[in-house]
Amino acid sequence: MIKRLLSLLLIMFSFTVAFGQAFRLSRPTIDDPENVYEGLASNGVTQIVPQGDSLTWFGTGGGLSKTADFGQTFTSYYRGDFNMPRGGISAIAVLDSIIWIAGVFDSSTVVGSQQTGAGLAYSKDYGETWTYIPQPIDGKDDDTQLWDGDTVSFLPILTPVNNTTWDISLNRIDDDSIYVYITSWAGGIRRSQDFGITWERIPLPRDKDDLLPCGTTIDFEINPRDPAQQGNHNHKGFSVLAYGDTVWVGTANGVNFGIVESGDCIRWRHYNAQNSNLAGNFIIALGRQLWQGEETIWVAALTAEGAGETRAACKTSDGGLTWSRTLVGERIYSFGFQDSIVYACTEKGLFKSIDGENWALYNPVVDVNKNAYIFSQDVYAAYVDSREDTTYLWLGTSDGIAKTVNDGLLWTVYRKSLSTSTPNQPSIYAYPNPFAPSFHNVLNGDGHVRIQYYLDEPAQIQLQVYDFAMGLVYKGEPRQVLYLGDNSETWNGRSSAGDLVANGVYFCKLTQKINGREKSYWTKLIVIK
Repeated sequence: MIKRLLSLLLIMFSFTVAFGQAFRLSRPTIDDPENVYEGLASNGVTQIVPQGDSLTWFGTGGGLSKTADFGQTFTSYYRGDFNMPRGGISAIAVLDSIIWIAGVFDSSTVVGSQQTGAGLAYSKDYGETWTYIPQPIDGKDDDTQLWDGDTVSFLPILTPVNNTTWDISLNRIDDDSIYVYITSWAGGIRRSQDFGITWERIPLPRDKDDLLPCGTTIDFEINPRDPAQQGNHNHKGFSVLAYGDTVWVGTANGVNFGIVESGDCIRWRHYNAQNSNLAGNFIIALGRQLWQGEETIWVAALTAEGAGETRAACKTSDGGLTWSRTLVGERIYSFGFQDSIVYACTEKGLFKSIDGENWALYNPVVDVNKNAYIFSQDVYAAYVDSREDTTYLWLGTSDGIAKTVNDGLLWTVYRKSLSTSTPNQPSIYAYPNPFAPSFHNVLNGDGHVRIQYYLDEPAQIQLQVYDFAMGLVYKGEPRQVLYLGDNSETWNGRSSAGDLVANGVYFCKLTQKINGREKSYWTKLIVIK
């Protein structure tokens, strides 16, 4: 038994997790004892999901956030009385008034830090009240389950370690019930018909199988360990999409297209890079595009272990019988759709295509009104919101949220920061601090630190940076700032001559000139390489 448990702890996520960095962002320190607070929970945003007439939900590295007024205000949740899972939000799904979320955090194990399932939570009233569901695990004797009238062997998953829910899909069965499908990597693919009171494990084909029909005796164990340990990569679930009688599941060995034939059987066809034109076997995202009566399923494929695999967006319009590739070589996190338009969120930024073949890359996001930059090429999520008269395009990145109403000509940036207008706060501060130019907020080869301040009225602003001996190393150009409220200036850690400064303590001087009156504020910054 001990050997079996240790083998489960050693189930390793052998491919890089797409959103790992965002989930490790620290949550702001809040003294307010309430579990709901104003602002974003974190600037690492990997999920954007609409609900109802005006709600928009954001999964962040610091928890769950929402706006009910299209970005005018944001509210976030802490774990506690509202029954939130701890850590970052790894998945969100909504259906009518129902919302489900999942959480993930890092835990220390005998083999080092491992990603761990923090459980799930759901609300039936648009997020007003919540019910927490522990991460589904098995008992030590749960090594079989009935499926399609047959007894099927399952490897019991005894721990939440590496049992992390990366996707959720809600599918209405009838007026009174829904299926909740989850993919939890080592936890496999499960569904619940009673809002998480009980979970049913779902068998998938082995790596070598193209089909798993109903009525077939399953004479192998459903086992998410590696093939060298008698397991199957296709039993490691990462993405899921369920609607009507159809279920798509992305795993570490391709895509599974399922048709629900009865309440206790799903007929599966298994596609991977070895038996189809899929580019790679690790499927981290699924998307469904409906346009002019045609359904197209999009998948984000990364390389796994097979020879000849590559990264790409792959699509099918015939249930997987034929696949085509596009954006070959790009690391894709997710998709967004608007009629015939496809948005691909990638590590290089946001791509857009009007035909699914030819792509244009958006320029880096800049909010010219607030002089606010998104210092991240990675775009994790995109959503086109047409619920108001104005259509918005939302983006989620590791450095905040961006929104545009004119296809990227002008952006509004939303970020989590502590306002200097808050009582007992300094007039300016630098963050991150210490600042590592090679690591923090890197864009186009340069890292960036922000100097945060607040304006009650328009002002001319100038930033200067001095070394510990009070020698001037950087002098920014004065600029007129008209935006009232929280603002920031940025510095890339370079001298006015363009050289990276040495490790050490620096002093930032921010000068505000208002109606001819000049006032300067100072803050200390530590630079490390």
